[in-house]
Amino acid sequence: MSYIYKRGMNLSLAELQNENQKAFELFFDYHYDQLCKYAFSILRNMDDAEDVVQKSFFKLWDQRLTINIKSSILAYLYRVIHNDCLNTLELLSRKNTLSLELVNDSIASVDNSVSSDIECSELQSAIDKSLSSLPNQCRKVFELSRVNQLSYSDIASKLSISVHTVENHIAKALKILRVDLKEFLLFIILLII
Repeated sequence: MSYIYKRGMNLSLAELQNENQKAFELFFDYHYDQLCKYAFSILRNMDDAEDVVQKSFFKLWDQRLTINIKSSILAYLYRVIHNDCLNTLELLSRKNTLSLELVNDSIASVDNSVSSDIECSELQSAIDKSLSSLPNQCRKVFELSRVNQLSYSDIASKLSISVHTVENHIAKALKILRVDLKEFLLFIILLII
């Protein structure tokens, strides 16, 4: 291992605050992959993991003059990435919930419209078909969440699984529903307007 490559393993706060760009680049090159793997272990999506890691490095460089790091820079990055991953998961969860609420609200408004009975029937059939195509456990989790209105922790307790597994099942179900119902998207949008 060359001296330059070994040098990239560490970056001091002084080097960072003195704007030693070469040392920062070596540090980035040396640790980028392992930090992406760490972010992926939380997010289970490599694109999102890479976004979080890149933003963390950008934030580190951008705030280099005012940052106060008590531990190593690497430990600081792990903590920032961990927190950003949790925030990303929360945002994705909210986004998924809002998407499904949009579909549910659209279905409810369709139910009230006499002129769209046929479209509503087709949409409901498509939803039923999509739900029945879900893996058994995934469908159970989804129905407990969306039909029975149970919280993720209540579902996890009821099915003896982790909250993280519940989140994964909900995300998977929403992804499948979005794909299966994409032909009804224009119909749903028109109903909302």
